[in-house]
Amino acid sequence: MKTTGLLVLPALASLVAAAPAPLVESNKLRRVIYRSELQARAKELDNIAKRNKGTRAWGTPGHWETLDWIEQQIPKEYYNVERQYFNISRTIHDEISITVDGVAATQVNGFTGGPNGTVSAPLVAIPNFGCDASDYPATVAGKIALVHRGNCNFGQKNARAGTAGAVGLVVWNNDPTSLTPTLGTPDLYNVTEFIVSAFLGQAEGAALVEKVGTGSLPATVKALFHYSVESTANIIATTKGGNQNSIITSGAHTDSVPAGPGINDNGSGTIAQIEVAKALTKFSVNNAIRFCWWAAEEDGLLGSEHYTSTIPEAEAAKIVMNLNFDMLASPNYLYSIYDGDGSTFASEYASVGSGLIEQTFIDFFKADGKSSVPTEFDGRSDYDGFLQVGIPAGGVFMGAEGIKTEEEQKLFGGTAGKPYDACYHAACDDENNLDYGAFVTGAKSMADALAKYGRSIEGFPFPRPAAKLKPRRLAEEPMVPNRAKGKHGKHGGCSQTQEA
Repeated sequence: MKTTGLLVLPALASLVAAAPAPLVESNKLRRVIYRSELQARAKELDNIAKRNKGTRAWGTPGHWETLDWIEQQIPKEYYNVERQYFNISRTIHDEISITVDGVAATQVNGFTGGPNGTVSAPLVAIPNFGCDASDYPATVAGKIALVHRGNCNFGQKNARAGTAGAVGLVVWNNDPTSLTPTLGTPDLYNVTEFIVSAFLGQAEGAALVEKVGTGSLPATVKALFHYSVESTANIIATTKGGNQNSIITSGAHTDSVPAGPGINDNGSGTIAQIEVAKALTKFSVNNAIRFCWWAAEEDGLLGSEHYTSTIPEAEAAKIVMNLNFDMLASPNYLYSIYDGDGSTFASEYASVGSGLIEQTFIDFFKADGKSSVPTEFDGRSDYDGFLQVGIPAGGVFMGAEGIKTEEEQKLFGGTAGKPYDACYHAACDDENNLDYGAFVTGAKSMADALAKYGRSIEGFPFPRPAAKLKPRRLAEEPMVPNRAKGKHGKHGGCSQTQEA
C-alpha cells in the first residue's frame, strides 16, 4: 500500500503541473501590471540610449540594442518570436547648397523625396506661403521660387511652383529650430515629379527676402545625393496558444528620432507591450495574441507598412484587428482614443469594427473613473497599414507636441497652453519625462482590450468580407522613408511630417 501510494503521488503532481492556465480576464490581467516594473523598464531603455550617443533611431547601435533587449524580455515558452528584417533606402546628401548673387548660404538642409540635380536661374520671392496656384505669377516660369514655410505641406509648395513653371524651389524656415524636411511623393500632389529644392534657415531666409524684394537675383540651388540601402527589423511575438486563425495584433514602435532617447515616444508603448506580454503568460487565451514591435516608424511607419504590405493575403485574413499604442506616458497627458466610428471626426477609415474597438477603450476609461476624448482616425500611425488591407484598428494616444486646451485641463489636469509633451522629439525625452500614473493607465488599457478580445470576439465583424487590397510588395524591396505618413492628429503626433 505504501509503495503504491508513492507511485500515485508523482502522477498526481504531474497532473497538477499540467493543469491549463486560467482563461484570461481583464481585471486579473490588469492586476499584474505594476508601476515599479514600468519604471524599471524605462530606466533600462534610457540606459540603452545613454550608452549609444543618446538615441535609439533605427539603424543605430542604440536601436539594435533595443531590439536585443526586447527579445530578452519575451517568454519564449509562451510565444513564438520572429525577427522580421527589411531594407530601407536612405537618402545620403552629398552637397546641398544655395548660392545667391555669389554668396553661399550657411543654414541649408536638403529635402527627402526631392530630385537630384543643380539649377541656376533668377531667384524671385513668392508672396503668401506658396500654397495656392494664385501665389505664382506667370513670370515665375524658368526661375527659382523663394517661399516661406507655413500653411501647407512642403510637397504642395513644390508641386505648385513646378506646375507654374519654376525650375527650382527654396523654402525658408519660419522657426529658428533646424528641420530636416520631406516632400512626400509627387503623386500625392498630382504631379509626376518634383523640382530641385533646398531648405533655408530662418535668419538667412528673412534677409534674402528683403534683399530680393520685388526683383530677382542670380542663384544656384544644388541638391546632390545618393541612396544607401540599410537593414532594420520588426519583432513579432505570437502566443503559442489560442486560435491561430483568429489573431489579435497589438503594435508599438521601437525607434526614437535621432535627436533623443524616445522614452515616451515610443519607449512607453514598447515597454507597456513587454509588461502586458509577460503578464499574459499567467493565463490562457481563446484567440491568439500577436505583439508587434515596429521599426522605423519615425521615417514614415516603415516597419508596420512592410509587415502589412508583404504578409500573404491568406495570413492577413486571420488577423481580427490591430491595436496601436504610442506615447502612453506624456507628462501633460490627455487620454485620447482613435475615433474609429468617425462620429466626431469624419474619416474614410471609419468602420463598424474600428468603432467597436473605440468603444472598448471608452468603456475602460469610464470604468476606471477617467475621462477620455476622441482623436482623429486619419491613418497617421502604425495602424495605417492594417486599414489598407481591410483590418479594423484602434488605440490610445496621450499627446505629443500639440497644446493642451483649457477644456482638456479640466478633464485631465495638467497645464493648459503647454504641449502635452514638451520633450517631444528632443533630447529630454528620457525616463524623467514620463507621467507614471498615466503610464500605468495606458498599460492597463492595453491589458483590458487584449484580455477582452483574447477571451472572445463575439459580436465583432469577423471573418470579414475580402478587402480591396493595395498591391503586394516584394519582401526584398527596400522601403522608402516618407515622414509625411508620420502620425499626428488633433492632439499632435509622433513623426516629423512634411507640413510647412
